[in-house]
Amino acid sequence: MADREPNLPDTNLSEPGLGESQPLHIPEGINYECTGCGRCCSGWAVPMTAADYERISAVDWGSLHKKLNGADLFRELKDHEKEGSPYTHAIKPDEEGLCPFLVNNLCFIHSSFESKTKPSICQLFPYNFNETPSGFYSTVSFVSVGAVLNAGKPLTEQRDYLNQKFAEFKKMYPDHHPNWSKVELCKEVPLTWERYLEIEAELLRILQNDSESLEMRLAHMSLFVVGEYLKGRGSNIPEAQLKIELGPKHQLKPIEHVLLKELYRLYFPEKTLNRAESNFSASKFMQSSMAAKMGIAPQLKLRAGDKSFNLADVKAVTLPDVPELKDIFYRFIYQRIFGKLYFGAGFGQLSLMVGLHHLITAYSLWVLQCKAAALGRGVFIVAPEDIVNTGRMLEKRLGDMTFDGYAAGALEMELQSHGRVLRFLSMCL
Repeated sequence: MADREPNLPDTNLSEPGLGESQPLHIPEGINYECTGCGRCCSGWAVPMTAADYERISAVDWGSLHKKLNGADLFRELKDHEKEGSPYTHAIKPDEEGLCPFLVNNLCFIHSSFESKTKPSICQLFPYNFNETPSGFYSTVSFVSVGAVLNAGKPLTEQRDYLNQKFAEFKKMYPDHHPNWSKVELCKEVPLTWERYLEIEAELLRILQNDSESLEMRLAHMSLFVVGEYLKGRGSNIPEAQLKIELGPKHQLKPIEHVLLKELYRLYFPEKTLNRAESNFSASKFMQSSMAAKMGIAPQLKLRAGDKSFNLADVKAVTLPDVPELKDIFYRFIYQRIFGKLYFGAGFGQLSLMVGLHHLITAYSLWVLQCKAAALGRGVFIVAPEDIVNTGRMLEKRLGDMTFDGYAAGALEMELQSHGRVLRFLSMCL
């Protein structure tokens, strides 16, 4: 769990010694404070550095709490898990999938000693720091319920604390420098970082125009990026396509069912995925694509528990028109764009266009899964918990995923279409 001392006075943006060449950018309108729910401490084996392991395993935890007496608390990571990371060991979840050190929804390591005794990753959580050519961008992970709910004080009022976490991040990952050398508007269309920042500013301007529905804003963002591509080729978007309409006329094509099924499998899995299952399978996708071309591909089904539903059933469920709930979706997308966590070195080395379209696709599946969760309970209106739970799962899976060259190539091929984006967004209505 995150430390509970973030409410510090607003001071200078940069930590002394970091220098102006590495500014820390903090998003507007994003709040965070730990809610003490304990839900962040479940569903994964917490990784530890060698120093973490030596520090924590040296304590006789069984003498401090009967729950930990005789418990098998740690494991060494396998070679493929250590590769490219600072971690050597992990805390083993208990039979319920919880961190064994979670006691009364609080971290027993933290409460027994101090924050700095916890694993390094827990000390940083839920703060993300993404290095780019224009500095580091800070966001908070939606795996945290507090982040989903936007609880606490604005990050912009916690600059001292964020600078402290930023310094810890840099110390923990001294050699981590994402490769932004090949930024592309779309495949094989290079983009300078300066031009990217201009495009991003317009994307955020469109996103923040709350006079339209979020679906319409996302559609306009897609149209803008496609327009940038066409302008680079000396043409413009046909006037007939400038007026965007979402609704029943946008019916999914068979190949789109195949693509959504593969992404849905990854983002909302029925069970914990092993290493071989946890990434986009380009070969499986291509095989299913061939079946779709022959008209024999099954349609997308959504699950909730042991029940499954077709798209028509799910679309009958209502998403409440409550600003606080819709703001959750907005903040997720805003942070992904502000933090550069949707394209290039921020996500899968995807091009800007396909990275944005993939983000819109993930949002569309999130909305559908919220509705499926409601149906699973036998109701036709989405509850706040549906949005929170599915959003946390999506964030975790996006963080776990990697794309190899074949997977990235398949997404580049399938997610360039603005029309496809309109069909995906129409599913949400």
